[in-house]
Amino acid sequence: MPWLRSDTSDFAATAQAAPGWYWVLRPRQVGPRAYDARDGVLCLVLVQADGSLLSPLADLRELSEHDLSCLDDDSGARFPTWFSGPVSPGEVVGTVTASPTGSMLVDGTAPATPGWHWCRTNDAAPLLLVDGQGIGPIYLAEDEQKNIQVYLAQTVSGQAIDVGEFGFAEPLVSTGGVIDAGGTLGRDTGYFHGQLQVPAGLPDTLGPRG
Repeated sequence: MPWLRSDTSDFAATAQAAPGWYWVLRPRQVGPRAYDARDGVLCLVLVQADGSLLSPLADLRELSEHDLSCLDDDSGARFPTWFSGPVSPGEVVGTVTASPTGSMLVDGTAPATPGWHWCRTNDAAPLLLVDGQGIGPIYLAEDEQKNIQVYLAQTVSGQAIDVGEFGFAEPLVSTGGVIDAGGTLGRDTGYFHGQLQVPAGLPDTLGPRG
């Protein structure tokens, strides 16, 4: 699963021929048109059969040269975006269900390992970025209170971050299970479809394209 550079490897044609989930790596966005290539942002995007691209990164909407690279206004440089995939969710490996009494008691087991996981919740409160089966990628990171918070991206250095206009960090599971106020928001059950491993051989530079 090698990394493809969007502006040199014809990623659009490759992805449209094999729709699905792809890893994306690009410089971290620090302003409306400003990017920092010292620590890249890593997340997953969903490429659909019609060529459209769904992503938590606000400026990734279509498979076009304009959208797949980052033009930094301060430096005038255009940074490439890297892709790797496709990857697919597996079978259900764990389920957690919150108590309807609001007591935070749960049945089942939440993922014990922080990092990337495939997850599906009930229709009343779906995950933000999901495929046709309602399954999406989430990044789980433990906070100071030992609760597991949900993010949609990480930095290459391993820091969980919010991204783009959809940036958020919300509770979904703890070491005990679902912690969404006992299901008061409708997200009372979580189905986990396995852990994702970041592809090996990350590009050694996120600098401007040559």
